[in-house]
Amino acid sequence: MIDEYKQKIHFLIFLTMLFMLAAYSVLGFAAYVPETVKNVTVMDGNGRKVIQTEAFTFDSILKEARVQMGQHDTYWTSTPKVEDGTMIYVERAVPINIVYQGKTTTLYTTQQTVQGVVGQAGYDLRKVMPLEDGMSKVHQGMTIHINPYTVKRVTVSESVSPAMTLWYDETLSPGQQVIVEPGKKGVKSVTEDQYMVDGKIVHRDVISSEVSDPGTPGTARSGSEDGTVGRILRMKATAYHPSDGGGSGITATGTQAGYGTVAVDPSVIPLGSHVYIPSYGNAVAADTGGSIVGNRIDLCMETLQECYNFGQQYVDVYVSR
Repeated sequence: MIDEYKQKIHFLIFLTMLFMLAAYSVLGFAAYVPETVKNVTVMDGNGRKVIQTEAFTFDSILKEARVQMGQHDTYWTSTPKVEDGTMIYVERAVPINIVYQGKTTTLYTTQQTVQGVVGQAGYDLRKVMPLEDGMSKVHQGMTIHINPYTVKRVTVSESVSPAMTLWYDETLSPGQQVIVEPGKKGVKSVTEDQYMVDGKIVHRDVISSEVSDPGTPGTARSGSEDGTVGRILRMKATAYHPSDGGGSGITATGTQAGYGTVAVDPSVIPLGSHVYIPSYGNAVAADTGGSIVGNRIDLCMETLQECYNFGQQYVDVYVSR
């Protein structure tokens, strides 16, 4: 009985396997892809091709992809061996002309930069250099000039543009600047390596730089408020003497009036503000006056004669923040 039972079990297993095989065939045996098939992408210039392959070498895959390799062409891969998802990048060699000591030779290269081509050609970059930018991109038919060079370390003096103090002027357009006082240029000492070819400097490498004289800052009007130290107002100016009015010479802020004291409308220039008037100098807004309203300013002078001489005139008033 036991043997008969085992035979029935084996027979049922056999039938089950036959059923599974039949179902697998019906559901798509034709779509079965062996595990050895890999998807490989070939990049050739701007072209891109994806192929399914069972090949195990990159050269075989390139043949399957119908990629014709020139004598000097090369390729590189994203993986050390062929795997599913591997990418193959084909690099096409281009002819480059190299001129050295009056002799021109042609080299086929896949290098991307001038410096790379010079190194591939066997030149020692410690002894020769390309006149073209070493990092510039190589293109077909390009000519690279190589020359022996010498290096000399020197210290030279260079001028330094003066710093500019910016004042906001709402009459200017945004971004516009107008120089009021140019300032004085400074001086810096620069130590550099000068690369010489045939007695001419073709390249400089700065080793150090030190400012020995910062110069004198200049002044400029700016149409943008960013970076400004204050604003410029166009105002009608008059002059007064400390003895005017009550004669005490005491200002609205309780200080003694004198040269460098100006009367303002506090709604325009707050009391205590530091101002600068080109024809007058630095001053403090410390006083007020009955007729000093709006864009008006009254400048304290040392003598009555100075007041008469000044009279009335329009001035630019630089108001610090």
